[in-house]
Amino acid sequence: MKKAMSNVDVAAMVKELQDRILGGFMGKAYQQSSDRIWLSVQSPAEGRLDLLLETGRRVHITKAERPASKTPPQFPTMLRSHLSGGRIVDIRQHQFDRVLEIKVERSGTARYLIVELFPKGSMILLDESRNILSMLRKMLYRGRKMAAGEPYLYHPGQLDPRTIARDELALWLASSGQDLVRSLVRGLNMGGTYGEEVCLVAGVDKNKEAIDLDPGEIDRVHQALSEVFLNETLDPHIVIEDGAPIDVLPRPLKLYSGLEKKRFVTFSEALDAFFVEREKETTRQDPLEHRIELQRKAIEEFRSQEAELVRKGELIYQLYGSVEQILTLMNDARARGFSYNQIWERISGSGLPQAKTILSLDGRGEMRVFLDGEELELNAELAVPQNAQRYYDKAKDMVRKARGAQSALAITEELKAGKVAPKKTRAVSSYYRRRKPKWYERFRWFYSSDGFLVLGGRDADSNEEIYAKYLERRDLAMHTDAPGAPLTAIKTEGKEVPESTLQEAAGFAVSYSSLWKSGLAAADCYLVKGDQVSKTPESGEFLKKGAFVIRGERRYFRDVPLGIALGIRDGVLIGGPVSAAKPGSDPVVEIEQGELNPDDLAKRIYRQFSLKVEDRAFLKSVASVDQIVQFLPPGNSRIKE
Repeated sequence: MKKAMSNVDVAAMVKELQDRILGGFMGKAYQQSSDRIWLSVQSPAEGRLDLLLETGRRVHITKAERPASKTPPQFPTMLRSHLSGGRIVDIRQHQFDRVLEIKVERSGTARYLIVELFPKGSMILLDESRNILSMLRKMLYRGRKMAAGEPYLYHPGQLDPRTIARDELALWLASSGQDLVRSLVRGLNMGGTYGEEVCLVAGVDKNKEAIDLDPGEIDRVHQALSEVFLNETLDPHIVIEDGAPIDVLPRPLKLYSGLEKKRFVTFSEALDAFFVEREKETTRQDPLEHRIELQRKAIEEFRSQEAELVRKGELIYQLYGSVEQILTLMNDARARGFSYNQIWERISGSGLPQAKTILSLDGRGEMRVFLDGEELELNAELAVPQNAQRYYDKAKDMVRKARGAQSALAITEELKAGKVAPKKTRAVSSYYRRRKPKWYERFRWFYSSDGFLVLGGRDADSNEEIYAKYLERRDLAMHTDAPGAPLTAIKTEGKEVPESTLQEAAGFAVSYSSLWKSGLAAADCYLVKGDQVSKTPESGEFLKKGAFVIRGERRYFRDVPLGIALGIRDGVLIGGPVSAAKPGSDPVVEIEQGELNPDDLAKRIYRQFSLKVEDRAFLKSVASVDQIVQFLPPGNSRIKE
């Protein structure tokens, strides 16, 4: 069943809204959910109408019941402040993309409301200079800084199927490396339904390799693009198969010939009926059936992403010379002393050929490039094979996720069949009194498997505090040769420290250092006595905050594995080396280097904890998202499968 409007639907809706509300006036804005806004509009011909905007899904006039008036959240408040009473002077679609824009003028000042209908899109209010005033929800796009005061930037567009020249189409098909339907969908701005429609109208097998098309077939495909996308006839309807609605369209498709159609006067009415019925169907659906449906879709999505990531990894090798040329350009500029931000400023503001190839570049060398009709993500500090390997590694992650989803699906199907009883979540505690934190909990810390307290600084200030207040002569200290590591102190209390504790402290020292960000699986650190650590530099030298001088012999620990575990033990959130933190903790997760920033990872860990801890008040008090973040290493990570 269709989930969202296509770019063809957006084009048809723009035409309808231009006829019905252009020249009218904006009323109040209401927010029904996190992604749905209602706008009251005074139409010149029809009077008051309700315009429903739902990011990532739909835009149309609705007759559904509007949410009750109440104090609006921030975004609809901004819409009321800037748009209410203003005249609607323009409604358009951006470059045949799933982006609709409404221009409103009030007191001689223009405002723009952008509705992004692609997956994970947002809704953005712009000022007269097209700078962002407010957003329905904050989004993070690679190469796009989406924040108030920043200029709004569009996603890079694809080839337009309505205007593409025959020679341009032939060149794209010859270089796509895929069958015809996938080449049309990935290179030209259309979804799978319209890709199949073009093949059907052209009379060309959709599974035929695009490079094998003869000139006559290319001519037919080019003609079919015009017939499908330049057709302006309007016949709004819902397509019904086996008694269930499967699609809603502004005009008929050959693909659905023979299927039942329910026709409407306007496209808005068709969309309203289709999506309302879809929501009712979801509400009526058995919870386990709904879970099975979502899990199956997740498995399909993981497998699809895996195939796409492998394809892009292979594409990097196919474009080896072009990729290497871009990386060499970056390396040469870096060798001349330019930062990545300076390189981007020079490239983006110039007329160099690279300006069209390199779409974005951040301060860490991460960039998006457009080569051979494909968008690729590269890192300027990696070689060509390493950049390809990043895609292969991500593909392996998708395989693991698909396996996990497959296992979850099997359990859900057994539950539905009544073969197993649902497991009851275990409450850790039905009553919890907030305890007073220990003095060492403001640092990084853990108790070794032998019972020794190990401390580590979070930053330069806490490193200084550990040295000044808590590192005694009888204690042991650990550090790495690489900068950006915590001063790790083992509180001995005058006792002999076993080798197992030293190994755990070594893992703690390397895992919470800057080495975590480098992606290394193992690293080195050294051990010294407490009295070997000093803040007194050599004559003529200077020590910055958080730095120390180590004098005397050091004992090195080589190839210490990086890895962290977080868990709840005895009503306390703990974190540290796996061998120390995992035993006796329930729930518990292991952390490895990955792709999630600390905030996103902490949310996932909290959700995983909540599956085992029924008492949410207890969980929030001992292991809130903010508390979990404090135990995570610097840089990106993920939960170890």
